Amino acid sequence: MSTAEFNPKILNPNDYTPVGDIMVLSLCIVVGVVLILNKVHKNNSYKIMLAMIGALILAAASSLFYRIFMGAEHINVGLLYFFRIMNHSFLSLVQFTYVLYLREPLWMKNEGYKRFIAAITIIAAAPIIIDILGIVFRFGFYVSDGVIHSDFTVYPFAYMAFELVIFYLIIRYRSRIIRQIFICLVSVNALSLILTAMQGMFNQSSFNTFVYFIPAVGLLFMFHSNPYDQETGAANDNFFVQELSNCIEKKIQLVMIGCVISDFNTNIKNSRGLKSEFHQFFKQNIKRGVLYRFSSGKLVLTLKKGKKGNFDRAVGKMLDAFYSRHEQVGIDYKLIVAEIVPEITNPSEYIRLLEFIESEMQNNETHRVTEGDIRRFLSTNYILSELEDITKKRDLDDERVLVYCQPVFNIITGTYDTAEALMRLKLPETGLVFPDKFIPIAEKYGLIHQLSLTILNKTCREIHDLIAEGYILNRISVNFSTLDLRQEYFSEEVQDIIIRNDIPYEKIAIEMTESRSELEFNRLKAQVTDLQGLGIKFYLDDFGTGYSNFERIMEIPFDIIKFDRSLLIESVKNDASKYMVSTFASMFNDLNYSVLFEGVEDERDEEHCRNMCAKYLQGYKYSKPIPIGDLRGFLQKAV
Repeated sequence: MSTAEFNPKILNPNDYTPVGDIMVLSLCIVVGVVLILNKVHKNNSYKIMLAMIGALILAAASSLFYRIFMGAEHINVGLLYFFRIMNHSFLSLVQFTYVLYLREPLWMKNEGYKRFIAAITIIAAAPIIIDILGIVFRFGFYVSDGVIHSDFTVYPFAYMAFELVIFYLIIRYRSRIIRQIFICLVSVNALSLILTAMQGMFNQSSFNTFVYFIPAVGLLFMFHSNPYDQETGAANDNFFVQELSNCIEKKIQLVMIGCVISDFNTNIKNSRGLKSEFHQFFKQNIKRGVLYRFSSGKLVLTLKKGKKGNFDRAVGKMLDAFYSRHEQVGIDYKLIVAEIVPEITNPSEYIRLLEFIESEMQNNETHRVTEGDIRRFLSTNYILSELEDITKKRDLDDERVLVYCQPVFNIITGTYDTAEALMRLKLPETGLVFPDKFIPIAEKYGLIHQLSLTILNKTCREIHDLIAEGYILNRISVNFSTLDLRQEYFSEEVQDIIIRNDIPYEKIAIEMTESRSELEFNRLKAQVTDLQGLGIKFYLDDFGTGYSNFERIMEIPFDIIKFDRSLLIESVKNDASKYMVSTFASMFNDLNYSVLFEGVEDERDEEHCRNMCAKYLQGYKYSKPIPIGDLRGFLQKAV
């Protein structure tokens, strides 16, 4: 290849230092590693961002080599041309990927999007073509007779054209993005233009690559580091907590509108109709405030109450617009309107408040949170905090967990020799709390297992004392949730508690409800097999309510089948119902299952159950639930 000597009269060697390219190269490598290793959603935008970072790395590297060859004593002309064109090609690729990336945040439709892609392609390709033509026909940048010439360069003009297109896009589609994103996009691109202008003023080209890096890193921080969701333009729930904290601290009136749309995460991604309607609603109605999107798909819009204007009327118009859009889309929803209140000062509790109200609502309803809702929520939240503390402390003798029981009458012996352990809570602020209040909360938040183990421990301790005092007691049954079966060491935990209290295994029975889940059924079957071999009895609880699979019941060797009171009520309605229930009871009896009827309230119920092969009876006729210590009044002592 031929070589050329550098001529300072033609090209100024002091217009460039490598610091800008080295800085971009280093930062992009760090950003690329963080993006790859960080647990961000690997969607199409993520791939475009990686391509943009890769193009910046190659642009910075080729710029360094281009300048190295330009400053060499003996310049390799072929490599000089190659790295110059590579540098400008990769910078053009950055422009191209930048516009590709903006498609999602700006919700650009195919027709308009294709026009902008065509415009950017022309802007990006034109200077490269002009540069190549200049090399061939000796104008612009070229080497001739050992001298490097640079009469003019088209790249600053191409970059200005690129930025004009970007500003046009941002301004045209500003109604489709929230204010924070709009400000950030304008700011980073304006800063890039200012830096370009300053380079021109000082006759510098050291930061050519860096001016492309600034808008790219702006996208990175907006959508990947502190992500705004591109499909909806919403911020994540971390920002929600921050905004609530600020409003609570400064006593700013804030309204929250929570929206739960059925399968929102899937529908917004796959349904063009929903995305289009969402965009139209967003553009026309959300003029202020911040929209948040939670991982579950829940959306929450926060609006600060101003001193001027009819705020309630504005919210009402927004809801009316939502209802109108819903008629076209038809996907189930729930809307909750709530405000910051003095009684709730912890920001995270407002998330629970919205979940609490949502759980009580039907589909396609709107609910404005009232003072009564707040009182019920605070009560529920207090119970939840106590349950969390009980679970955290893992104290099997926790005084807040009380054991009640209901004696069970044995028809064969005419005595009370078994009982069912029942759970109560006694909390400092509310006193006695019944299972219908705290069991659903404990199961919902995964806090039931510690309660189950505590009740088992206290029941075993009471059995130990009753045996020591000479009372005749066959067993006491303890209820366990299907959630307990998910615990890896469930069988070992049950055995450890029974051994610790020094009682025979057969003095304990475990009550379980049947599960529809195949996985839970298999777990139940394995647990029954393990523990029943030790002598522990198993009850099938609530037979006759909701779901009963005879094949599964036969597969698991339960000892006692508990007929729910609903079957007892049904059996007295007519002869057909009586025949059906009595046939079930007779069948189980013939298969060596013991039948226990729950909910026996009077002599008539008792007689009816005796005629249906019952062995055990339980209900208010014999006793209401009592503290387990009072069971002594029902048991007999051995002679």
